[in-house]
Amino acid sequence: MADGTKDIFRQLYLWVLIFITISLPLSIYFMSVGSFLLLALWLWSDFQSSVAIRFFKQKGFVRGFFIFVKYLWTLAKESSVEKTKLFLRNKAALVFAGIFLLGVAGLLFTANFDHATSDLRIKLPLLLFPLIFSSSKKIDHSSFRKLMLFYIAALLVGTLIGAIKLVSGNFLNVREFSPFISPIRFGLNISFGILVLGYFTVKDDYFNSTQKFFMGILIVWFVWFLMKMESLTSLSLLLLIALGILTYSGFKTQKLWLKTALVFIVILIPAGSYLYLKKEITRMTTVPAETLKNPAKYTKLGHKYIFDTLHFGIEDGRYVGAYLCIPELKKAWNKRSSLRFDGKDKKGNPVEYTLIRYMTSRGLRKDAAGVSRLSDKDIGYIQKGIANYYYVEDPGLHSRLLTLIKGWQVYKKTGNAGGSSVLQRYEFLKAAILLVKRNFWTGVGTGDLIESLGEQYRLMHSGIGKYYGFIAHNQYIDVFVAFGIFGFLYFLFALVYPPLKTRSFNDYFFVAFYAIMLLSMFSDDTLETHSGLTLFAFFSSLLMFGKEKQQKPLSRKIKK
Repeated sequence: MADGTKDIFRQLYLWVLIFITISLPLSIYFMSVGSFLLLALWLWSDFQSSVAIRFFKQKGFVRGFFIFVKYLWTLAKESSVEKTKLFLRNKAALVFAGIFLLGVAGLLFTANFDHATSDLRIKLPLLLFPLIFSSSKKIDHSSFRKLMLFYIAALLVGTLIGAIKLVSGNFLNVREFSPFISPIRFGLNISFGILVLGYFTVKDDYFNSTQKFFMGILIVWFVWFLMKMESLTSLSLLLLIALGILTYSGFKTQKLWLKTALVFIVILIPAGSYLYLKKEITRMTTVPAETLKNPAKYTKLGHKYIFDTLHFGIEDGRYVGAYLCIPELKKAWNKRSSLRFDGKDKKGNPVEYTLIRYMTSRGLRKDAAGVSRLSDKDIGYIQKGIANYYYVEDPGLHSRLLTLIKGWQVYKKTGNAGGSSVLQRYEFLKAAILLVKRNFWTGVGTGDLIESLGEQYRLMHSGIGKYYGFIAHNQYIDVFVAFGIFGFLYFLFALVYPPLKTRSFNDYFFVAFYAIMLLSMFSDDTLETHSGLTLFAFFSSLLMFGKEKQQKPLSRKIKK
């Protein structure tokens, strides 16, 4: 290939990588488009435009076209054969791509080939990216830096769009802050972006102080957005990884004062988090003793209040059933809303219960005077099934904690896990473990995972019937259920051997990304969705096989 054509190919290769990187947080469709473009470049990397033009000049359009097609076919065949040989000689890439082949092997035990073929289609990037990156020239650190800056820009665009949704108030669930991909996967992208920015800010001398200051602001912005998106998974991962980095730095430094300070911080952060959560949970689940001292007994209209402190329980430090006058509440509500007091809200819950909880969160007494203080916006929220003011007016860790506590209270009282995603995960995990015991050796097969778990949920009466299509929310357990003990052991081997073989654990970017993904698999089906699978396959493969290794270790040793 001529040098000019080779340079053009390398530029195209980098821009296609940038295209895929931008798509990861912003577009499932363009993830697929970018993957196909990358495959096309892989097949026709030796293409020479001067040769193609000569076909048409010498043979005319019609004959030249057929010769051109034959030329493309020959190039693709020769390129795929030669590069596949390179791939097959790369043991690490071969083992990593074997995760895809687990799904192929699982076809032997499946009864649902429609789901199986769909699952294999989603997991194709696990084969495609190791194949391409292990048989292509590696990008240098300068190109990788450029790639990551575009990635950060895409994350910024995605969070700005979500923030506009937040500021507009036109949302019913924080999931809407991630309009392009699932919020969990978006959170994982943001987490990696934060750790990349951390490296650029602290370690990379390429950037000047002004640029690093701006990057610091971006880190704060991304953390704030994760909090508003109530992304407990991503925030927890960042906390764990930050503690890991601090601990590692503490071991590496020779300065006693710095080592002592880092140890103190490592102890302080989890201790502080624990004390904060304990204080908040106590405040949210108990009512101050003086709250109902000398309470008013009658409404302004002269009707008697009831104080039901048992049936309705406690929410955010208030008795939900305090200062309750059902006759006034019913009459006043029916005047304000087209949904009857005795009917259902748009989520299918009793309007009465939603109204009482919402007014409690607003600090209003549940009588005619309280209803009169509700705005039309409040009425709309209640009709849509929003039972707490904080869920939509002030989303964040506080509202997320309220949701978790309420879900736990309902689960403890009724055994219904439908009110909390965390408790649903617990039920999903219980069901999956039962299936593991029954299908220990071979698993249920590639296509039967969802159906088998759904049937197990039904048998357990977990109160999550509408979540029939959900799986275990633990990728490791999902693999065990689907492929049995041997498939599970291979999966673990395929996660550990390639980075050891390629010495990728010396690369900060790989360690940061891999830690996010492997930890996320404990609480989510990271590889069971297109966006999560593509994110994992792309960056894991790029960082192990497609990028030049860092010359510096994970953390520069701090000099005395």
